[in-house]
Amino acid sequence: MHQRSTGSGAGLAPYVYSATGERKPFGKLRNGDPSIQSLILNHTTNTPQSPPRLGRFLVHGKPSRNTMRGSSALLPVLGLLGTGTAWAADVDLTELKASSPVPYYTAPSWSVVGSVMPNFTDNALFSRDNRKSDFFYEPDVSVRLAGNLTEDLSYRLYARAQFDAFAREKDGNAAVARMGARVTENWDGWRFSAIYEHRYDFDGVYRNLAFTSEDVMGSVARDFRVSNVTFSPLLLLTYRFSDLAEARRWRFDALLGIEVKLDPKWSIVSTPLFEAFWFTDGLNRGRQDQIYSADIGLKYNFASNVSLTTSVLYEARESNVMVRRYRDLRIGPRLDFAF
Repeated sequence: MHQRSTGSGAGLAPYVYSATGERKPFGKLRNGDPSIQSLILNHTTNTPQSPPRLGRFLVHGKPSRNTMRGSSALLPVLGLLGTGTAWAADVDLTELKASSPVPYYTAPSWSVVGSVMPNFTDNALFSRDNRKSDFFYEPDVSVRLAGNLTEDLSYRLYARAQFDAFAREKDGNAAVARMGARVTENWDGWRFSAIYEHRYDFDGVYRNLAFTSEDVMGSVARDFRVSNVTFSPLLLLTYRFSDLAEARRWRFDALLGIEVKLDPKWSIVSTPLFEAFWFTDGLNRGRQDQIYSADIGLKYNFASNVSLTTSVLYEARESNVMVRRYRDLRIGPRLDFAF
């Protein structure tokens, strides 16, 4: 995940001001007050003092005239929503990379799949100019119910939780909870999947709900084996619906999983990745990001369902919004398990 948020949320401005200068309590972001929601979506400013969780979506610059409609009586407090940290490459493709054909069973089966990843990063807040190194801990656990409708058509229902917890840079703490369903058709070695996912993003480690989203996805994948090398290309297209306008966007992922078997226990692994984002709403309308990622690691299989991978990953984001560009280097082990 390696996403970024506000941590404790102490940076939220507690007041808004009317046109006459009267100070009024702002309250919590998720209180459901329509005027507050309008303020959040339509009167966002971008200041370094702002909490980064929602600000990571925003384009720098003054709101357009259209965004000013609907709540002209309220003016934003400086620091309500601002520059903060950038939105990371939200690469949650483990569900898809593990989508190999399964035997046909008359009854569905339960499983628990996850990973634990203590890592070092040289850019904890995904910042272009304010690079801060730190160690972070990222557990990721899914509970799955999987089965087959036919010999070639499989399904999966799942619930998944993951979070980032940083040693020093608490503004980087973030969490995600999601529920989803996937249907996969296996056709002549190719895997075609349709996925729906309901997602909750939190500030800090499950502290305050920041926004909710509905992701609709389609993917195609296949495995190719050449001697002791397995190539696993995957293409994924996503549209995100969200209650936060700035989070709505198209996303395209292209990755190539590579595994070179050295012996039954050891492998060299790599997953070069490209992501493209087209934001469609709010202050982010017209923003376009591209993320390039490459890694290499050494994997050891303790058993068929438990492995340890130590890797080095480099990631870069380009954007038509200059401040959203960043570079990031991550090093560390990842323990994967499935039961």
